[in-house]
Amino acid sequence: MTKQQKIKNLIISLIFIMIFSLFGVFYANINLKINNSLANNFNFVSVKNSLMVHFVSVGQGDAVAINLPDDKIMLIDCGPESCNTNYTQYLQDTVLNTKRDKVIDYLVLTHSDLDHIGGALRLLQNFAVKTIFMPVMVEETDFYLEFKSIVDAKNYNQIQIENGLNLSTNNYKIDFYVSDLATEENDLCPIIKLNYLNKTFLFTGDISSAVETEMVNKIGNTLDCDVLKVAHHGSKYSTSMDFLTHTTPQFAVISCGQNSYGHPTAEVVNNLQSCGANILRTDISGNIAFVVNNQLNLKVLSGSIKTTGMYLDIRILIVVLDCVILINGITLFLRKSKKKKHAR
Repeated sequence: MTKQQKIKNLIISLIFIMIFSLFGVFYANINLKINNSLANNFNFVSVKNSLMVHFVSVGQGDAVAINLPDDKIMLIDCGPESCNTNYTQYLQDTVLNTKRDKVIDYLVLTHSDLDHIGGALRLLQNFAVKTIFMPVMVEETDFYLEFKSIVDAKNYNQIQIENGLNLSTNNYKIDFYVSDLATEENDLCPIIKLNYLNKTFLFTGDISSAVETEMVNKIGNTLDCDVLKVAHHGSKYSTSMDFLTHTTPQFAVISCGQNSYGHPTAEVVNNLQSCGANILRTDISGNIAFVVNNQLNLKVLSGSIKTTGMYLDIRILIVVLDCVILINGITLFLRKSKKKKHAR
């Protein structure tokens, strides 16, 4: 091979590497822009008379954030402590308006399990909370007592969750239903129903099928909803077919992460599929948000934060691989040239 042919082959190789590099970065940028546009769609919740419900991905736990139509913020649980840095960042970046101070109007704690309230202490450190809805308790855990002592010392406004409690405005209503028969912590979780215009969200904490049956007998078709937060992360002891017959959700959101319990179980997934619900999971989709505007539309946005980060990682990986290929190509060329030179 002549010197000119070697140079020609090297140039062709470099061009190929550059094309591959540009294509890779361009592809990642396109997807990044798509996902950034999804994230930017969150901003229109600041428009009056819009509702946005966020199911935040916090691993094996529950964390719901709600932009209410009157520009107030409600949180229902706040996930485990291990995921709280990401959770508080999500609240700041996505839930709170950039012009708004770090103020949470309502914090609702359904019960004392750490996968639901483990992030509560950090939340109080990072945000000003106006009103805390305190859970019905069977036994006060050490963590709950620590949290309660801080809440009492700082004189937070506290409301005890009880059956029949509600928040009502001109355009939305939030109702709390609590079991009259429960003796266990999970079953004392309130069922929380949020109704705005013609759309309804149902949040069920960690209740069991026994409480579901009690509620069906007590309030029946009042449980009908468009979006159901599936109870207890998809445990087989919840989400019975009888309950689904009365709730008839269009969407069912399962908040879960890596776990040893098998959540969500095959039984629950089958039940949800049988009732025609569209299943969304935080362990698969990442953060999931629903938007209801005054045109009565229900819009779903999912995975934007998680996916955006993933494409940033892909772009970095592509650049690194390109550098490795380029270095290896040049090294190989130099080695071959050296060998042929010695052979002469």
